[in-house]
Parts: sequence; structure tokens; C-alpha cells
Amino acid sequence: MFNFMWGYVMGQRSAAQAASFARGAGAADALTSTMKFNDVEDRIDRLLLLVEAMWALLREQGLSDEDLATKLVELDHADGVPDGRRTPIPATCASCSSKVAAGLTACQFCGHPVADDPDPFSNL
Repeated sequence: MFNFMWGYVMGQRSAAQAASFARGAGAADALTSTMKFNDVEDRIDRLLLLVEAMWALLREQGLSDEDLATKLVELDHADGVPDGRRTPIPATCASCSSKVAAGLTACQFCGHPVADDPDPFSNL
């Protein structure tokens, strides 16, 4: 399900735009900035539509706006900072016990591989 949502949010146009950016590397910076901005706007629009559809389905299952607000506060506090953002929790290296930033595949101190987490939301 997450793969579908990610693909929907990122959109087919992203690959085409990336190729277009690569071909037109010498183009004016203003045009490139505008295209990137438009791509971000498109992604936000798709995210909003996706969230609206998901919430409509959950309402049909009997959840209330209060249920949503409670879960939102719970998830916001899960990373230890109630700031309205989702901040990935760093992994702990099994070899040297250092904190490894989210997105790295190996410890930045000892090089020990970090296990991939199949669920990107499991730390919340």
C-alpha cells in the first residue's frame, strides 16, 4: 500500500521532468527553479487528494475528527519534539552503538551496515 501511495504522490511526471532537467542543464536557472516549484506544487496537490480520500474512507469506517486529532498529536510527539513535523528517529549501530542518521546504509563511524527498515513509519 505504501508503494502505491509513494508512486501516486511522486507521479509519473517526476521521471520525465528529471530527464528534462538533465537534458537542459544549460538552461536558465529561473526556468529550472520554476519547473521544480511546479513539481512540488503538483506533489502537494496529490498528497492533499490522497489524504482527503484516506480520511473519507476512515470516516466511513466510523472514525471521528477527534480520533484523527488524537492520533495526529500522538504521532507528532513520537519523535520527542511536538513541532508539527515527522522527524525520522536515527538507528543505533549494532557494532559501535553510535546513532546513524536516517537514510544511511552504514554507520558513519565504523562502516558497519545498518539493516534496512522495511516499514518507514515503524519508529513512530
